[in-house]
Amino acid sequence: MKTKIYILSVFMGFMLLMGCTDNFNAMNIDPNNPTPETIDPDFLLTNAELGGTMNIDLHQRIHSLTVDIFAQYIANEGFSTDRCVPVEGWTNSYWSQHFGWVHAMNDIINNPKNNGSKSNTVQIARIWKVWLNHRATDLWGDMPYSEAGIGIEAGTGNLPKYDSQKDIYYDMVKELKEAAAALDASKMNPGQNDLIFNGDIVKWKKFANSLRLRLAMRMSEVDPAKAKAEAEDAVASNLVLGSNSESVKINRNESYKLWGYYYCYPTYFSWGELAMSKSMENILTGLGGIAFPPSIYGVQYVSVPATVDPRGPIFFNVTSTAIGAMPGYTGLWKGVLPGLSAEEGQKIENISTNNSRIGLFFVAKLNSDGSYDLNNNQDMTLMPYSEICFLRAEGASRGWNMGGTAKDFYEAGITASMQLTGIDAATINTYLNSESPNVNGTTVAFNHISGNHNSQLEKIITQKYISNYPDNGWEAFNDYRRLWMPYLIPFAAPETGYVVEKGSPTWKGSLRRITYPPTEQIVNKKNYEDAVQRIGGDKTTTRVWWDAKNQ
Repeated sequence: MKTKIYILSVFMGFMLLMGCTDNFNAMNIDPNNPTPETIDPDFLLTNAELGGTMNIDLHQRIHSLTVDIFAQYIANEGFSTDRCVPVEGWTNSYWSQHFGWVHAMNDIINNPKNNGSKSNTVQIARIWKVWLNHRATDLWGDMPYSEAGIGIEAGTGNLPKYDSQKDIYYDMVKELKEAAAALDASKMNPGQNDLIFNGDIVKWKKFANSLRLRLAMRMSEVDPAKAKAEAEDAVASNLVLGSNSESVKINRNESYKLWGYYYCYPTYFSWGELAMSKSMENILTGLGGIAFPPSIYGVQYVSVPATVDPRGPIFFNVTSTAIGAMPGYTGLWKGVLPGLSAEEGQKIENISTNNSRIGLFFVAKLNSDGSYDLNNNQDMTLMPYSEICFLRAEGASRGWNMGGTAKDFYEAGITASMQLTGIDAATINTYLNSESPNVNGTTVAFNHISGNHNSQLEKIITQKYISNYPDNGWEAFNDYRRLWMPYLIPFAAPETGYVVEKGSPTWKGSLRRITYPPTEQIVNKKNYEDAVQRIGGDKTTTRVWWDAKNQ
């Protein structure tokens, strides 16, 4: 505990320091007044790892109420994002904080003093900088990248240009390859200041290669040759995530709660949020043909499906008064339609607590008497091992050399996901061989491909969608834009102009990107206008570079 408190003290001190970056050039070099040139780079890394995974304020607004809504992991939270309208104040906050984290990574990377004993920290910073940037560019598309964090905020007086997303992606995969190769386990590592791997250099190599595989697959529909080359090279050494124990996680410790850096979902649950979407209900219902489990703790079922993906009742609770449902709305396992109008969303049958919400498995410690205690002391998963299985399965299904067969990787991903929730081997085996479809027509058995929404690729993406819940809605939203998979119900009442009109070959019933913060039109006007002209308009209907597949 003393170690954690020490790291947090350093972190908060650096947060204050980052708030004064405009004055760096006016400061004299003084050991009692640290600057980016004099502060230990390991402490800068701590700040960017914790900050980049977002405190509760930013996580709720960007991750939960924006990305997870658009991915349809949740529905009907009562904000404009329910109807595909990004909230400008939220996106502005994310934009400004993002470039603060990037600035900190540049301070590590560009300081020549770090090229000796701190060289591993430099390479980790390069990898983490890619992680930060890939999430941002996937929402905005073109954005400041090559000049970000080295312009006006660094005292040069220059405003950063917007790089094309293609150039950003090409540079990110280059950075990951070079950083992974340069990491050296025989040299000093950041140790406890690295909140993700505690300085384990081999795990950072695996993360770099696994992230490169993710980015390579993102290019599959727009630049297939580049996607194939990068994906095959990323897995060639087999230094990618290889088990659940190697999943990329950051601990969101209860001791960080004062500053908002704890595991957030239990708090959202206590606020009555995180209702399952109807799309998620349709994906899970019937899939795999496993009987819905018997009631526990005296909850009497009123309406649950006969069969369900066995993760379904774990991921989402049956409604009960104990978790907020009103009389007459208990004993239900059901989701809410995405994109309801404000009026429809307020109807009693649509409010979150009268529908299935995130399972207690993710947010609480269960007691033997059926009561529970919320648990904010948990890991946040940034990249699960199962995702790497599904990425390799997709690559193999495209004919790429992924080091195994699509079927084997697909089944390994499902198995890994189910093992995390304690599902037994016999149930997993039954599930893997099932031809029982979900509501959309998708089945589990890999070679059973008859019917709607049941290609091998759609099976892979459906399972990836399920397995990434709840921490990786970002990837679910990206896959939906990239492939139109899995099938998601179009938003019921999106605001006019925020979604491509139905009937268009590019219609998906959802938005395609979020718009730039309005402040950019003032503070970085020329570069903003150049980018807007290049991408075809700063609109939620504009497609990012890798979103190239038509219906």
